Amino acid sequence: MPRKYRKDYISRNGNNYYLQFHISEWMRQLPAFRNYPDGKKNFKKTLRTDDPHLAAQRANAMLIDMQIKQPPPSKPVTVGAEAFMETLQHVESVPDEQLEPLYDAYSDLFHSSIAPEGEFGERSRIEDEVSFSHAKEGMEAIQREMRRRKAGKFFDEPMPHKITLKYAAEKYMEEMASEGRPKKTQSKVKNAAKRFLEFRELPDMELERISPKLLKQYINQARIENRAESTFKNDIHYLGSVFNWAKQDGWLENLPNPFRDLRITGLKSKTERWPFSHEMLVRMKDMPEVKEDHDIRQLFWISYFTGMRISEVFSAKYKTVDGVLCFDVASEGGKTASARRIIPLHSWLHDFLDEPNDGDTVQFKATSATNLGKRFGRFKDRVLEDMGQGGDKRHYGHHSFRHGFITALLAAGYNEVEIADLTGHKKSNIGRTEAGKTYFHRQSISKLNQMIGKLRELPH
Repeated sequence: MPRKYRKDYISRNGNNYYLQFHISEWMRQLPAFRNYPDGKKNFKKTLRTDDPHLAAQRANAMLIDMQIKQPPPSKPVTVGAEAFMETLQHVESVPDEQLEPLYDAYSDLFHSSIAPEGEFGERSRIEDEVSFSHAKEGMEAIQREMRRRKAGKFFDEPMPHKITLKYAAEKYMEEMASEGRPKKTQSKVKNAAKRFLEFRELPDMELERISPKLLKQYINQARIENRAESTFKNDIHYLGSVFNWAKQDGWLENLPNPFRDLRITGLKSKTERWPFSHEMLVRMKDMPEVKEDHDIRQLFWISYFTGMRISEVFSAKYKTVDGVLCFDVASEGGKTASARRIIPLHSWLHDFLDEPNDGDTVQFKATSATNLGKRFGRFKDRVLEDMGQGGDKRHYGHHSFRHGFITALLAAGYNEVEIADLTGHKKSNIGRTEAGKTYFHRQSISKLNQMIGKLRELPH
């Protein structure tokens, strides 16, 4: 097993510092020493300087080149609590026999970050703060893991660091990603943490410092800023989930979740969304964008005949079921458990889509649903302004297609439980009864296709 390199391997003779050390057996396996004479037991090479700091730098470079030391990590180096937690997470899966060599590598980095004692009694000092902190925390994390394995199931040692909101949010998002949760949901966690830290005017803060009193101030500030109630409540929900994750992972013991059971009042109500009128839809249909713009044309017609959310339009896959070409929606997870569903394609849609093949998504030039939504928003605003209804444009958005889709099916005589199979909404109480589940759960493709066929075709 390799022994760690020590700073005192640097020696001075006259006006020069030297790199000098005993050639261990493990070193002879390295390329730099394979042709070294067997009888030669010591290595010595001038560093060509009388400056101790420059000598340390040159020695470090030579040792890395000879592979005695590991080069510094290529990714951004973490420090402090983040370095500790990162290393701790990594070593959980490292075999016992690899823990000590890994510790030695961190030890090498630790010693190389400290300038050696000078000839005239100058005290050693930290020369590289980043490497020093990274290595120190890495060594402590490995030692903790060694103690944990030795103690077994009775190990109950407190963490040396307090977990922060930003770090906990990042780790919670990583867990969500491993579970296949949508990226959009992950970004909501990130944004919730970001907005809270902006309120505190801090780059980060310890989770345990978030108190009910602080959250009361946060709610008051939200009222002053006239924040939307739905968005703010979502932020509180996701922040509470981050707190719960930290508790379950052992970072916060015996601390109640301050985000739970908050009384949130006096915030701006959610803007009511209205369905597009028939006149608006006809006007949009005749606009150059719907006729000539590939993305807007597909988005317009798909949204009108499916009622899908814009994220679903962007991710839905074509699928043939019982001979009917359909959209397979939220096959990889959606907004709710009910979101996964099958929507038959209306006969009109075939003329506005690129060649649909099973398993393919709708082809857009836009790189994300967000970008596509912003483009549609600008297009919609211009149409409404041209119609003299610019004052109402906040009530209309892409979701207006969804409202119109539901309204059209209700007008055609279908009930809300039947429509839920096409929209992905949770079913009403009748759908939760045993009889309701038997009759309504996943209607036949022919029935769904019949419902889609009732949608009003827009004039040519």
